Amino acid sequence: MQSYQGVQPVFQKNYNKMLYPAVFAVGVFAIVPLLGMFALSLTDFHLIKSWDREFGLANFIRLTQDRRFISSISVMLMLSVFGVIFQVVLGTLIAVGLEKIVPRWRFLRGIFVVPFVVPAVAVALIWLSLFTPTLSPINAFFDIFGITVPAFLTTEYGAIGAIVIADTWASYPFVMLLILAALQGISSDLDEAASIDGATKMQIFWRITLPLLKPALLMVALFRFIETLKHFPLIFVMTNGGPGRSTQATNYYAYIQTFQSSNVSYGAAIAVFLFVFAAVISFYVAKANARLTDA
Repeated sequence: MQSYQGVQPVFQKNYNKMLYPAVFAVGVFAIVPLLGMFALSLTDFHLIKSWDREFGLANFIRLTQDRRFISSISVMLMLSVFGVIFQVVLGTLIAVGLEKIVPRWRFLRGIFVVPFVVPAVAVALIWLSLFTPTLSPINAFFDIFGITVPAFLTTEYGAIGAIVIADTWASYPFVMLLILAALQGISSDLDEAASIDGATKMQIFWRITLPLLKPALLMVALFRFIETLKHFPLIFVMTNGGPGRSTQATNYYAYIQTFQSSNVSYGAAIAVFLFVFAAVISFYVAKANARLTDA
């Protein structure tokens, strides 16, 4: 016991030193750029116009009066909310199916994970071809039977739906893996006891499995919601913000202001808004998750 007590402070000291590289990396690659973005959002820096180097809240005041920005928020929320719903539902159903229904077919897990490792740009190109009538094998198949498939990317809600479908296909494996991990933490004795009492598999799922999965589902939904705020690759490749401005989400609007309009400071202000928005959502979801865990 004495030898252990003597070794513990030395181990703790060396353990703290091991954290220095990680702290340095986070500071250099995360905190410093974040502070720079905050500082830039308070200026009027423009790539073409002159810069008077004055600090102020003019960019944030402009956000409240910018109709395109307000419209981009509604687009972002539609993409994020519907995307999260479909991803969580699909990922959970597949996870429950693999864990409860076909637990012996473990090789299927590897097949279902494949979309998650495909780069975002490749995902966008795949679904762009599927939603383009002249290229889509789906359209060619239905043409055999004389059925005309609507062109999703040429209508407002069709383009939004196309992005949601592409994002769901690429991201549901993340939900599936985390829910699988949560399912493995649920004791099988609960299912066996419920089965002995005469409960069906559906009743076991709704009354036992799903309530125990609520904390995991909430955190997965939070992770996916924050990730869906970054729809830029799908929007840029599949719709380029169109048709019209129907798919110009907030992050894409920040790109337009920064790189097309050369208004760097205003683009930084939009990015700050996204950061604060994600932080607030994370705070309340984490708080709700803590209540569920304590309960």
